[in-house]
Amino acid sequence: MPAIEIVEGGRILDSFSSEWDHLSHESPHASPFQSRQWMSHWLNHFSDPSRLKTIVVREGADIVALFPLIKHASPWMALRPAGTGPSDYLAPLQMSDDIQIGAALLGALKDLTKNHLVDLHQVPSDHPFSSQFADSEIIQQARCLVLDLPNSFSEYISSLSKSLRYDVRRLEGKALKERNAVVEWGNSDNAAEFADQFFELHKARWKSRGLPGAFFGKNEQFQRSWIIAGLSNGTVVMNRLMCNGKSVGSVYAMKHGQTLYFYQAGMDPSASALSPGTILVAKMIERAIDLGCSTFDFMRGDEPYKRRWKPNRERVNARILMPAENVVGKAGMWWNNTAWRVELKVRERLEGKSLRPSKAPNQNT
Repeated sequence: MPAIEIVEGGRILDSFSSEWDHLSHESPHASPFQSRQWMSHWLNHFSDPSRLKTIVVREGADIVALFPLIKHASPWMALRPAGTGPSDYLAPLQMSDDIQIGAALLGALKDLTKNHLVDLHQVPSDHPFSSQFADSEIIQQARCLVLDLPNSFSEYISSLSKSLRYDVRRLEGKALKERNAVVEWGNSDNAAEFADQFFELHKARWKSRGLPGAFFGKNEQFQRSWIIAGLSNGTVVMNRLMCNGKSVGSVYAMKHGQTLYFYQAGMDPSASALSPGTILVAKMIERAIDLGCSTFDFMRGDEPYKRRWKPNRERVNARILMPAENVVGKAGMWWNNTAWRVELKVRERLEGKSLRPSKAPNQNT
């Protein structure tokens, strides 16, 4: 049976850095949101490393799983996955699908419920850790769409609808040629400029709908820092559509392993007739294939425009509440369950209703 160690505070970021990076690189279910680099950026903007409580699973001398949690003190003492909020996937980082690893993680979490409400977020339904929980313990948080990529972009384009193929090829058409349209890619030299333009376009897109969008305050500061660092080391992939020297659209993605993750987009509403979003997503999928990726992950949000790209798989992200078996624990669970519904309504107000799963959340929790 694997052995469990609980590592308190920020020591996990330094003393276990090589093991964490190895797991992040080798785990078949790892995403950018489980990397040590993403977590370090998140802690710099949203919390403090001293609040970390990390579950470490060992088999002999080898670390086979890590699950960094963060302590929240108000209004109930709760443990949530570090990265909660801007992270789309927050399952444990584990080396394999070995059921004993999942059982060891679950046992450690149950031990932690003696003193904390354990409040897990964004656990993907196809992650092996999800098999440890019964349906009655799961609240559906978001639906995520996934596209398995063919070997060539031409093969992929041939599978799309006629109308979408037409929109994808607009860059070659008269309207965009007359505007000197060109797709440009972010890099270490233009990272700050790309970040600035992306946030401006994202806000403009959502303002046209009467919504503020996803990025403001600490989240915008965090994302700006991550984008600039990621464009320098290849973790972040961004493009933009320039028309007559002006950016009219930008797409923000991340690469991890053989997957390119579509994170967010920003578009100039006045340029909607030119279909900048369609052109840029197509170019991003083409770049994914060129980079040798096997998967393009659209992540949280079941928007109709994502369905146009013919994703062939989907997953449902779950929230899992594990209370202490006492009156205080049950009160904390009720509070957090209620707060989740309030949070969902706020997110719908800020970002629209696309994040809500098509099925209603399980109300048995």
